[in-house]
Amino acid sequence: MQDFTKKYFWLLGVVVVILCSMFAALAVNNYVEGKYLSDNSEPPAVTPPTRTHKPKVARLSKDGTPLAKRNMFCSACEPFEPEPDAPNGEDPGDYVPLTSLPLTLIATNVSTNPDHSFATVHNTSSERQGAYWLGDEIPEAGKVEVIRHKYIDFRNDQSNRLERINLLAKASPRPTPSPSPSRSGGRSPREELVAELDEGIKKVDDGHYEIDRDLVDKLLANPMSVARGARVVPSIKNGKANGFKLYAIRPNSIYAKLGLMNGDTIHAINGFELTTPDKALEVYTKVKESSNLSVSATRRGKPVTIDYNIK
Repeated sequence: MQDFTKKYFWLLGVVVVILCSMFAALAVNNYVEGKYLSDNSEPPAVTPPTRTHKPKVARLSKDGTPLAKRNMFCSACEPFEPEPDAPNGEDPGDYVPLTSLPLTLIATNVSTNPDHSFATVHNTSSERQGAYWLGDEIPEAGKVEVIRHKYIDFRNDQSNRLERINLLAKASPRPTPSPSPSRSGGRSPREELVAELDEGIKKVDDGHYEIDRDLVDKLLANPMSVARGARVVPSIKNGKANGFKLYAIRPNSIYAKLGLMNGDTIHAINGFELTTPDKALEVYTKVKESSNLSVSATRRGKPVTIDYNIK
């Protein structure tokens, strides 16, 4: 063993030299790295990322004004713009005095064609009410000359001056009527109207009726009595207006007396089509003095024609 140790003892020196060389190299490496290759004392500035703001989403408005202004019968028409208000409801620069007559403006229907506009006026003294067009004579008042959304102007027959009935103005209080015997024999106004319809409308057959002219004039003077008899709504077919449909017809109303039924769609009168409210006013203006009316309608999918003879 001693011989072996002596023979290879030189290997131990070689190992020691190699280890010392390794430690020396590591020391030199650490010194150089620390002296010349170390990081900066201050860390590099870091630029924060730019925040991108999300675009604000506009909230949907609940205002129904654009829908109310829209013309459901004409998509290309401009929306209705109300007339500018003036003090006391008068026209700017054009003063027309309010009338002192016992007249109340119930409603106005203003068309794009002035000849088709009309107004409903109530006389609080005589209890007479009717619809009047331009040029029509208001009983005990005068001729209608101007119809606007909030008022009408008429020429007073007594003073020969232009006077105004404002939609918001109150009429003069009517005088207390003196007691008089009832003409209707104690019947209610509705019962009286039903009796007048029975007397004034005669059914010849399912497609022909005869109507008294006096009854027609009375109904035209009080259109509200007709309006309460049924529900009338526009009829749309294939995206286009094709008339007016009747619903909820009361048994004793004028619609029932004239042979009309629930679900009937009226398309034309005397050949004039009823496609829009303006058309309906135009047709009414043309046929209100006619003695014969021919109504074209659809009933349960089939065409129906009803003729009325007014005499």
